[in-house]
Amino acid sequence: MDCTAGVALLGCGTVGAHVAQRLLHDRDAIERRSGIRYQVRGVAVRDLLKPRPEGLDALSFTRDARALIDDPAIDVVIECIGGTTDAMELVERALERGRAVITANKDLLATHGPRLRALAAVRGASLRYEAAACGAIPVIRLLDDALAGDEISALAGVVNGTCTAILSAMESGADYDEALAGAQARGYAEADPSSDVDGDDAAHKLALLMQLAFGLAVISPRIRRSGIAQIAKREIARARMLGYRIRLVAAAVRQRDGARAEVAPVLVRAEHPFAQGAGPENVVRVVARDAGALVLSGNGAGGAPTASAILGDLVTTLRTLRGRHDSPQRTQALNAALEIAPFFAELARHPELPRFPVWDDTLLNAPVSLASQAYS
Repeated sequence: MDCTAGVALLGCGTVGAHVAQRLLHDRDAIERRSGIRYQVRGVAVRDLLKPRPEGLDALSFTRDARALIDDPAIDVVIECIGGTTDAMELVERALERGRAVITANKDLLATHGPRLRALAAVRGASLRYEAAACGAIPVIRLLDDALAGDEISALAGVVNGTCTAILSAMESGADYDEALAGAQARGYAEADPSSDVDGDDAAHKLALLMQLAFGLAVISPRIRRSGIAQIAKREIARARMLGYRIRLVAAAVRQRDGARAEVAPVLVRAEHPFAQGAGPENVVRVVARDAGALVLSGNGAGGAPTASAILGDLVTTLRTLRGRHDSPQRTQALNAALEIAPFFAELARHPELPRFPVWDDTLLNAPVSLASQAYS
């Protein structure tokens, strides 16, 4: 290793603090795996006086994120701020300057991902975001790398750990308010849980996965979604008596005229992988022409799983910097988003719980070849 990469960390909240600790404590392992030394040259935060976890005293904190990004010694910017206002400006600034960017910001990518990927391609920078969907599950890497030569026709899954944690607690007898309070106490839910329980978070993740899987410029506001806040404990119990569990499922299938996609609570057979997860676990099913159906599962919420995905992206990014230049990642051209129709309208309803669709894997089987339009 004959050079040192400069790393800037933006944000030091729940996820950012985990990343900062790993950058310090796992330095030897990260450098050995990547083949290059690195130095954390600064951490941008809003409040310099806010208490930080122990062991971060060696880091240099600053309120000036822009100056940190502009520092010519910075090669990699890790964005852990969240939101779509400050984060958008800072990620754009980093990409404009040719920095490699790693982010866990699903909201940003679900609404501005096509634009940011195009900017990265123009500037010869890399934009990596494994942590933006499903925490420690490597679904982004699967779609962007392992299945890059295949044709992906459909994907679906349980992608919001907060909702799964709440529904699991309700299966054990808690009512909705008790289950939500428990999820908040364990760090699975935010103080304002609306993005999770209303289905917005899952729609953001689904839009991001569709951008990669189908090559469509899908943004999450175009995806219909409903949440779990109105589900009653008696409905949970009735579903279990009938051999089902209620899970918030996100699903999408590519079609010639666009795609069908939706996020909603559905009835899932108790033996199905989507029903097996408890707590913050996520499960994703990807259907490809040659690889067939692939199922991934693992922790999808919390600081540690997210930090794990970010550090995986960092190792990959550092490997491209060994010659002091960044090799841009494979960039998939995105076609304009066509019609996004609802998905769950095609699912049957259970006669005893008619407001919930019954999940059916066969609807993920695309009837047409999409090779001519899914990728350019």
